[in-house]
Amino acid sequence: MKTLLIPALLILASVTHAAVEGSSISNAHIIYETEEAQIIRGKAPANKIQFQELIDLGVTEFLIFKMDTKGEVEKEKALLQNLGITKSSITHISFPWKDLHDFQSACTMTIQALQTIEEAAQRNRSLYFHCTVGEDRTGYLAGLWGLWAGTYSSVPESVEKELCARGYEAGNPGKPYRDVVLKIRETLTPTYLKMVMVLSEARQRGKGLDESLCDKEPSLKVAVNKYYCKKVSDR
Repeated sequence: MKTLLIPALLILASVTHAAVEGSSISNAHIIYETEEAQIIRGKAPANKIQFQELIDLGVTEFLIFKMDTKGEVEKEKALLQNLGITKSSITHISFPWKDLHDFQSACTMTIQALQTIEEAAQRNRSLYFHCTVGEDRTGYLAGLWGLWAGTYSSVPESVEKELCARGYEAGNPGKPYRDVVLKIRETLTPTYLKMVMVLSEARQRGKGLDESLCDKEPSLKVAVNKYYCKKVSDR
């Protein structure tokens, strides 16, 4: 798969985190934009109307970053194809939101997702990616893309402005603490921090996105709790 030299692309790119005009999808935000295309993150579209809104906005690529638990992913694929999106323009990566105990598997899926986003940007094609609610896995992926693309200059900035601000774990004050927030903090957040290390080393070595980056699991040298989101009332 081709890799994209992000610094060169950034010359023509601008970034905004405003909600997407023309879409009724919750938590939909443009996270990367060129003169010809946009990368948009958000919640899983709820119906045909919301999918059509995205298509009307120029979205031609879809990345589904979640496990198919009740057949919803296959239904989405079928609906998108009925709306004119080609099968090759729909990518499904079965990424779980908890119990990420196999780093190499999680890393490989993350790299595949980032490659999909990068390729869309390279081809000047608008892409929409989502999990279920558009907060945890979606925020995880959006934050990593922002660091890789240069939107964010530091990990704390990406966590505060992309993850927590868009509802990642306790960033959504209504999210169940024991059943969701704690589980995300247990494995998804450490995986995020390890992926930051993987991407940083790749950048330092002049390497592009490649699954071989996942051959070695890095050891965290930071306190994970420094990157927990606070409830809005605690800010």
